[in-house]
Amino acid sequence: MIKIIVHGLGRLGRSVCTLAEAYGNEYKIAAGIDISPATDLAFPIYTDLANFTDVADVVVDCSTAPAVSGLVARAVAKKLPLVICTTALDDGTITDIHAAAGVIPIFLSANMSMGIHIMSRLSQMAAKALSSAGFDIEIIEKHHNGKVDAPSGTANMLAAGIIETIDAGRLVYDRSGYRKKREATEIGMHAIRGGSIVGEHTVLFAGPGETIEITHNAGSREIYAQGILRAAKLVATKPAGLYGMDDLL
Repeated sequence: MIKIIVHGLGRLGRSVCTLAEAYGNEYKIAAGIDISPATDLAFPIYTDLANFTDVADVVVDCSTAPAVSGLVARAVAKKLPLVICTTALDDGTITDIHAAAGVIPIFLSANMSMGIHIMSRLSQMAAKALSSAGFDIEIIEKHHNGKVDAPSGTANMLAAGIIETIDAGRLVYDRSGYRKKREATEIGMHAIRGGSIVGEHTVLFAGPGETIEITHNAGSREIYAQGILRAAKLVATKPAGLYGMDDLL
């Protein structure tokens, strides 16, 4: 049984707790960490990981970017493996994560969906074949009206994979401020916010007389929770190091 501490008890964190319970004896939520302790959950809740003194196998982070750096330091102090799926991390936090991976196993991914990572690979393959054939690349992401960062971490991940593959590309986030023809090296990034959209990402390849779209739709946050639990099981038994979705695929 994998004993998990869930850091951040918002919608995703609660989804992880619900799914872990559904798996029966495979996972157990040892505790929750949140700045606003809830009273409707059946496990102890702390405002800081430093206050946890029981036994756990792994911490999974479902919080917000500003909270991650402090969490990393506390996980290192307690020698607890860590799963981080929070997006919009700044360069300093990324540096902290890489340093901490020399001490504890850390799983880091901007998106915990297996399907998204297959989509990323397909997009890289398409970009390699089509970018030299006159195809323009645009990335469109859609999320619920409560999402605070834009573009999404997943959209940035898709773009980074494409740019690395073709060794070219300049991200453009807003074309409203100028009037000129689209440059061939542009990769447009478009963020849509509305309603209760869980997550939709499309990479559009628009060429002479034809278009190709690679799209992933998230119908439920449970797909992310599933990925988080798989990642937790992985790093709970791994040596120190930095791990990602490729280690699950």
